[in-house]
Amino acid sequence: MELTLNDIKEAQQNIKSVVKRTDLIYDYSTSQQFGGNVYLKLENTQIVKSFKIRGAANAIAQLSPEQKKAGVITASAGNHAQGVAYSASQLGIKSVIVMPNSTPLNKVDATLGFGGEVVFGPTAYFDDANQLAVEMAKKNNYVYIPPYDHKDVMAGQGTIGIEILEQNPQIDLVICQIGGGGLIAGVATAIKAINPKCEIIGVQTENFPDARDIYKGDKLVTKYKYVPCIADGIQVKQPSLDAMQIVKKYVSDVITVTNEEIQNAILWIAEKCKVVAEGAGATGMAAILSGKIDIKNRNVAVIISGGNIDIDRLISCCSATLTKDKRTTTFSFTNNNETFPIFQKALQTIGGRAYLTNKGIAILANEHLLKEGLIDLMLYAPNAKKTGEFFAILKKHKIDFELKDK
Repeated sequence: MELTLNDIKEAQQNIKSVVKRTDLIYDYSTSQQFGGNVYLKLENTQIVKSFKIRGAANAIAQLSPEQKKAGVITASAGNHAQGVAYSASQLGIKSVIVMPNSTPLNKVDATLGFGGEVVFGPTAYFDDANQLAVEMAKKNNYVYIPPYDHKDVMAGQGTIGIEILEQNPQIDLVICQIGGGGLIAGVATAIKAINPKCEIIGVQTENFPDARDIYKGDKLVTKYKYVPCIADGIQVKQPSLDAMQIVKKYVSDVITVTNEEIQNAILWIAEKCKVVAEGAGATGMAAILSGKIDIKNRNVAVIISGGNIDIDRLISCCSATLTKDKRTTTFSFTNNNETFPIFQKALQTIGGRAYLTNKGIAILANEHLLKEGLIDLMLYAPNAKKTGEFFAILKKHKIDFELKDK
């Protein structure tokens, strides 16, 4: 399969009435921390909150009248599903989406809201859902729209690359996630055609590293049955071999990040950048924060590929990272008229807060809420050093406390 810049430019015209030209914003916090100029390509601000609408819209735009009448079908963990459902509904076309049975409920609900008919696959794997979609397409005469292994889909995703260099011609490194490979194949084709000196690095979840293994020259061997993966959008056992040929040609490296590193990135992006990213959308930032990609003195575009994350998962990711970094700590101490002023001053000294936790609900603690006697609280501090300073103050004043976190 040959994918060219002209294919991508044609896709840009095909999708312009449906797809938003997303912002490329400067990320001050990450830039300052790591010594480069970091820009976030906000594909999470598309109407379906993901880049997937680009490829879906381009493929659907090129269907014949007979194909449109027959309807379309695809398999997706959620983002391609929404892109197909929305693009099809804009043209009055029936769409059927086969989803892995582990798909986050917010993605299922959104797909239904965009007009798609949802069918669940037999397992938590995308690959099994995809097999069912192919079988249903043959049985019902639907047009199958692959989520990544299709030239028109790759061309649509590649429009991101054109936009990045139009918005900032100084970009010399693009960090892009890899699941099935359609996004990075399209982006890399566009970037290298416009600026051959610009480098592209791919990032994949460590739990599903097959694209990395293919890139490194290893045989494709599925090593995992099912490993929980926070980046469900790129939870793919077998990427497109056509896409991987493009990756081998244009991409400088493919690395992997862990669930924990992705969790850290989700919190960082939310807290520092005020942007919501799902697991797959945060993998590029995870690579930077973990030190796996050196961005010093580089002009870097990081693709935030999607923002479709369940609110409970967002909360759990942030909470887990805060606890691991000792920014939140549960403890108990004896409260009375003598200890409360010291407790309050200690909080002010570190710029922290204390919360009462009752039945899973955190309430900001103050003198009106704290009863005398032994009480359980959660400390929220700016960093682990401040956490230590808080408890050092309590210890200095001989206030007994007990840490609950192991």
